[in-house]
Amino acid sequence: MSVERDEEYLKFVPHKMSYNVVPGAEFQCKLGNHHNTRKLSTIDEQDYDVANRRGMINQILSTCAVLLLSAGCGMPIGFSAVLLPQLMDSNSTEIPIDVETGSWIASVHSLATPFGSLISGPLADYLGRRKTLLVSVIPLFLGWSTLAMAKSIKIVIFARFLCGFATGILGGPGQVYIAETAEPNLRSLLIGAPYVAYSSGILLVYSLGSMIYWRSVAWCANILPLLAMVSIYCIPETPAWLLRNGYEKRALQALTFLRGSEISAQKEANEMKQRLSRERATTKTNENIFKLCCQRVAIKPLVIVIIFSLLQMFSGTFIVIFYAIDIISEFGADFDTKQAAIWTAAVRVICCMAFCVVLIFVRRRRIMMISGIGSGAFCLALSAYMYARVGEPKMSYDLLVAGCCLLGYIVFNTALMVMPGIMLGELFPARIRGRTAGGVFASMNVVLFIFAKGFPALQAFLKMRGVFLVFGISSFLLTIFMCLFQPETKGRSLDHIEDYFNGDNWLWFRRDRGYKTVKLQALQPLKAQNPEADA
Repeated sequence: MSVERDEEYLKFVPHKMSYNVVPGAEFQCKLGNHHNTRKLSTIDEQDYDVANRRGMINQILSTCAVLLLSAGCGMPIGFSAVLLPQLMDSNSTEIPIDVETGSWIASVHSLATPFGSLISGPLADYLGRRKTLLVSVIPLFLGWSTLAMAKSIKIVIFARFLCGFATGILGGPGQVYIAETAEPNLRSLLIGAPYVAYSSGILLVYSLGSMIYWRSVAWCANILPLLAMVSIYCIPETPAWLLRNGYEKRALQALTFLRGSEISAQKEANEMKQRLSRERATTKTNENIFKLCCQRVAIKPLVIVIIFSLLQMFSGTFIVIFYAIDIISEFGADFDTKQAAIWTAAVRVICCMAFCVVLIFVRRRRIMMISGIGSGAFCLALSAYMYARVGEPKMSYDLLVAGCCLLGYIVFNTALMVMPGIMLGELFPARIRGRTAGGVFASMNVVLFIFAKGFPALQAFLKMRGVFLVFGISSFLLTIFMCLFQPETKGRSLDHIEDYFNGDNWLWFRRDRGYKTVKLQALQPLKAQNPEADA
């Protein structure tokens, strides 16, 4: 190894550590000069591979701890589809409800989520991402326990409120935790995983609701939060939060656990400290969150995420989950609506899992374009078919056409459901990531509450054919917007993405072309550790 290379390594590596090297042959470098060099021995390469695998496993295990809680918070999202049919059953007189009361039960979860989201940001910045996740277990456990013992409609609504409050606390910090602990080349896979967990929770609650009474479902729903609490207790806090709060030793320990190597951890910690020092030199210590959000680096991702989230909701993503059984019943066929809802949830889980794999290979922008166009096309096709069949007697093939369109919509729309969480974890600058994520989740769920609460009235006014027309138009508008404004983040580090938003451009096609060529180096961690490969 050359003297210059040794000096460069010593900036990041503790002096007590050493390397085993063997002489290497002289070779011609790219500039045409000959240098005597040494290469890492086979033992060193093996040690690096072992450390790299260990770090990847630790990152996956840390993410899995968060996913247990995400699945636990996914269950109350789909619980209304289980609870409402059982309460509205003519044979059930335990807690009688009407359509208006049912809409409150379905939508109050979304009403409560913003309150949890608003406090999740300050909690995540003050307590840390990990402790905030632990705090969210408390109202979730209380909500399910209260719901299982509820004797009146007011208690049911209050219990649903507690579950929604817990989901709001989890949302932002969960995405931020994964984004701050995962390496760029692994982040593509892990950051979409919470939505697999949400969808799995929805599928689980649908399945339980088809077999057992809703009170028993509520008691069973406490198992996942308790398992998540134990798991999250065993994982480290994010290194970014630890460094920002002066816990340098703990940050290095966390990085060593997550990267599998003290060498890689020390190098990354030094880079993070240098960037933090530059950031603090240019930022006033007394600036409040509103001033920070008005800065160029923050206002751009804020606008993108908010508009995307609004259009995503009007494309019907969560409405189909909340009112799955009611929507399927609209097709008027003689089949088990509960089993149909389970199958739609199973399809969404499979699509979420496939989407996480696709994230490794396909660019974010391309995914959003295909998903938006596909969702819109199937919605418009279903709407057009339903308009064409108005006044006609129902035929056997009506169910087949409607089922295929609804299935195609779910397949393509799943990516749109996942993307807001990915965007929250990737687009916002580090110094406001925790607080803005909570605020955005809050605003998203306020709109979702209004939409979910008003959906029965909207359905009565527009009929189901008009509802899917709105879904289709919103999907195409979303595609156009993201084509113009959404930057490509696949393979980029969070620092690189932050640098992009510091630029003058708003439109993606007016970006600095160097963003594409330079940042793709983040996909080559092995070269970063062994620069001789490029020599």
